[in-house]
Amino acid sequence: MGIRIACAVRRRCRGFTLVELLVVIAIIGVLVALLLPAVQAAREAARRMSCTSKMKQVALATHNFHDTYLKFPYATLDYQPGRESDTTGTWYTAHIQIMPFMEGDALARRWDPTKPRGSTDDTDGDGFTNAMLTQMKIPVYTCPTMTPPSEPLTENRSPSSYIFSAGTHDGQLYAYGTEPVWNGAIIPLKNEVKTATALNTQPTKMRDITDGTSNTLFLGESDFAPAGRPSKVYGGLWQYGYIGYSMGTTYHPFNKHDWAVGTSMYSAFRSQHPGGANFALADGSVRFVAQGLDNTIYQAAATRDGGEALTLP
Repeated sequence: MGIRIACAVRRRCRGFTLVELLVVIAIIGVLVALLLPAVQAAREAARRMSCTSKMKQVALATHNFHDTYLKFPYATLDYQPGRESDTTGTWYTAHIQIMPFMEGDALARRWDPTKPRGSTDDTDGDGFTNAMLTQMKIPVYTCPTMTPPSEPLTENRSPSSYIFSAGTHDGQLYAYGTEPVWNGAIIPLKNEVKTATALNTQPTKMRDITDGTSNTLFLGESDFAPAGRPSKVYGGLWQYGYIGYSMGTTYHPFNKHDWAVGTSMYSAFRSQHPGGANFALADGSVRFVAQGLDNTIYQAAATRDGGEALTLP
């Protein structure tokens, strides 16, 4: 009797049928499909948190620069004293100026601010040139969500995900000849030695932000235009002090990628975070601003002394 029972049990111990196997696979597939978006959302949340932390480091380094020199760094310097005949400028960036306050003193000391970023001259004989340094990737300047450029950049420049807010200017790439009034927190300068009547001959100070530091944009995000538009890749660059590269404006809504608009679009703030972008305010805080922000508020937040009453959502 015991043997017959054992045999009966053995006969009932069979494997999955094909139908049962397909059902199990289907259930697993449904579970994966349900969990994958949650996993991706969790990863993006972690990347966005890392982006927030990096942007805050940049903002605080800029504040420490101000505490030391009693002024903010300039976004770029179009001309240097003694180089009045040089029409190319040196474009020494705020990103380089604040590096000593972010444990980047070694690079900042080796950068020659009297020469353009592509210079191969090693005047001081330290073995480094601006052309060499411009290729260095700076981790604190890179948002983990940003897709790297799809092709090598000119001079192998290294990108930056964060650019300074220079105001509401239209953001044309080659706009210095028009002497625009830059009304943002961090502005480019045109040296007064070069043009006696030049505007923006002094960098901004904390006291100049009369709209309130908690209401004024300081930094924003940048990503890259697709290759071939137009035949190059444009985006944030820490070593190239130029509109659209190391500084941006609010002339266009942020996260807009309509490259048909023209070169002014390159100066627009934009990120690859879904639904919005990170911005640092002049008080050093960082907040995620949802896409679709009213353009009147967005424009007002970019001015340091426009007198607007606003509250960023």
